[in-house]
Amino acid sequence: MVENIIPSLATLPSLGLFFVIIFASYVFEDGAIALAAFVAVQAVLAWPMALLAIFVGIASGDIALFLLGRYARRYRRLRARLLMLKGVRDARHLLRRHAFLNLFLIRFIPGLRTVTYSLSGFLFIPFRTFLLSVGIATACWTGVIFWGAFTIEHSEWLAEKQLTGWAFAIAVIALVLMNRFLRRRALLTPAKGSV
Repeated sequence: MVENIIPSLATLPSLGLFFVIIFASYVFEDGAIALAAFVAVQAVLAWPMALLAIFVGIASGDIALFLLGRYARRYRRLRARLLMLKGVRDARHLLRRHAFLNLFLIRFIPGLRTVTYSLSGFLFIPFRTFLLSVGIATACWTGVIFWGAFTIEHSEWLAEKQLTGWAFAIAVIALVLMNRFLRRRALLTPAKGSV
């Protein structure tokens, strides 16, 4: 099945596919998660390696955002301007009071990660807190996606009806639509309890 859908990926060595998944997560995270789960259930890449690749890709992207925010703080004009904004002051209050919980929840709300993770670095949220929160949230998120993929792949009913491929396609579309809905909702609704 993979040979028909993604012929070039099926011919890559395991290490090459590992890095393709990491780099794909920088461009389109949901698609990279779906790709990692798909190649794992199709045995093109061992599932621990696929899971590690997507975890490394997502976590390293989040850490890069944090470090970008930390670096941006060096610019005095930018720092002064940002710290005058009410939204940044509110974010600073929430992140300093409930950093772990807010950073954990932000992982599941598309559209807020880039800003919040960069602000975390800018506001000097402890790196250890950031890393622990994002690491646990990423492990939960990728674990749920992989569990879903393996459930679809090993469903006898779907296999009997020859619907496994359709189930994968529907799951990926549902994931993308859910993320778009949550992003729109998060951007249109003023935050009350989180950043």
